[in-house]
Parts: sequence; structure tokens; C-alpha cells
Amino acid sequence: MAIEYTFSRVEAKCVCKDGDPDEGKVCEVVVGMTAVDGDHSAYIDTTVSLTGVDRAVPESLDLSEICNGAATDGDWKTSLASQISGQKDQPENWTGVLTAPAVS
Repeated sequence: MAIEYTFSRVEAKCVCKDGDPDEGKVCEVVVGMTAVDGDHSAYIDTTVSLTGVDRAVPESLDLSEICNGAATDGDWKTSLASQISGQKDQPENWTGVLTAPAVS
């Protein structure tokens, strides 16, 4: 099965100071990605700071650029695939019943 990647978290944080020229504009975006492969999943996130002309009202943000940029810069697909691979390498609990022997 192929790993499926989704942006599972996108949260904008706005400047709220009265009188600030950027009041109401987004100064940070928390971006998170989840990877799922069958019964295994992994998650990673970061905060992207926006400055200058990149600050905008939430409705005007280029979320594709922000989210995909964070994922590319952090090499998230490789990291998440590695986490899932590590999970698959872990031994799983056997669901049968073992009968303990007598103490000798």
C-alpha cells in the first residue's frame, strides 16, 4: 500500500495589537502533515512565520505555497516515511494465549 499524505493541521495566528499596521493579518501559520500507510500513521508539524508582504488577511493567504513550502523545506515526506517504516519494523504482540509453565 502506498503512503497517503494529507495536511491535517492549518492554523492561522493573527496580529491583534491595536494600532499595529498589520492588525488582523496572519503572522504565523501552524502547518501539520499526517502520513498513513494501512494501520500505521505518523505526524509532523511546524510554525511558519510570515513577514512583510507575506502577511495578509487569512482569506488571502496562499495556503498551497505555505503548506507545501514547509513540507518541502523540512523534507517531511522522507521523515514521515521513515517513521512509518520504523513502526513496521517493530514486533507486534501475538494475540494467542500462552500457558505459563510450573515453576521449577
